[in-house]
Amino acid sequence: MKISVKNATVSVLTLLAVLLIGSGVFAQAPKKLTGNLPGTFTFVPKADVEQVQKNIENGATNNDSPVRTVNISNRYNLGVYTLNSKPTGPAKAGAPVNGFYHTDIAEVYYIVSGNGTWRVGGELENPQVDDPTGRSVKEVRGPGVVGTLKGYTTQKIATGDVLILPPGVPHSPGEMFETTKIVRIVIDPHKIMPLHSAVGQTTPATGQPTPAAAKPASKLEGTWTFISKADIDKVLKEEETPGTYGDRAVRTVDLPAINFRVGVYVLHGTKLSDKVPPGGWYHTNIAEVYTFMRGAGSFMIGGSLDNPTEDGADSYSTKMVRGPSVSGTFKGVTEQKMEAGDWLIAPTGVPHVPGRVTMAPRDIMRIALDPDKVLPLK
Repeated sequence: MKISVKNATVSVLTLLAVLLIGSGVFAQAPKKLTGNLPGTFTFVPKADVEQVQKNIENGATNNDSPVRTVNISNRYNLGVYTLNSKPTGPAKAGAPVNGFYHTDIAEVYYIVSGNGTWRVGGELENPQVDDPTGRSVKEVRGPGVVGTLKGYTTQKIATGDVLILPPGVPHSPGEMFETTKIVRIVIDPHKIMPLHSAVGQTTPATGQPTPAAAKPASKLEGTWTFISKADIDKVLKEEETPGTYGDRAVRTVDLPAINFRVGVYVLHGTKLSDKVPPGGWYHTNIAEVYTFMRGAGSFMIGGSLDNPTEDGADSYSTKMVRGPSVSGTFKGVTEQKMEAGDWLIAPTGVPHVPGRVTMAPRDIMRIALDPDKVLPLK
């Protein structure tokens, strides 16, 4: 029997196409990337932080008050609060030490100035549910448990130190040796804290707190983390080594009570630069809070990305620094000027990149908020 070459060729091509489809080569369309995801960046100038600190000092508002609280991708709320504590004397010998823990929120404390102590860890004796009608629950820290602190650590704190407190870890302020100013970053996955779009402007909370247990525990799972200024300075110094990636973790820890991860990273710039990057990236999993610790410059942020391209899954930046991200050329970006004491919230999906360096050295702290745990622990 004579077989047509033309027919045989068509049959082979048809069979090859069937095999390729069956193997999945044609089963999935290429991933279509967008230039950004829903969300808006928030700039918190040092002047706003200082205004709230001044209001505290003058008695116009209570200590530990919000400067901004925003929603991140409708997954959690994120707050920037501040404390302005006057010098205090030591507790009387033998007197009970009161403390508390939060059931829903986690906190990252950054000591802006001053020094003193913070009582952390241990457990609460005779734990009781905190008053749900009180200011502390409704405006400052959400539902929690109060009691007498037992077995705690007296942790010294000073300018430039950082303290991470997961939900369920007992704590309370200790002795302040001088006027001490602190910025407190609040991670609120259940969205139980009110939003604050500007100083003095409040929007009611939208979420529901975790139901309180009939008999509260003396503590919840989790460990507090202290990061000294010396720890931070060590990593900043390491970034001066040629070839070292310029965004490195100081510490990344888990917050088991809310199944969340948070990291403290630093970026170091030693030279003045008027360069404005033409492009940047956004992250698909993490959000970030940036503060300039020293120096001045700008951040390119907002708008969208032209020609968005997914970052390599095996790249150092993806695996170690920022998780899955998308890069591209900026379109409609804002150049936000920043100086020491300013804060910038970059939600998931908002394009950004550090910009000019107008005062060097320029040191930036980056607090990475990682609900999907894509960043490695350190």
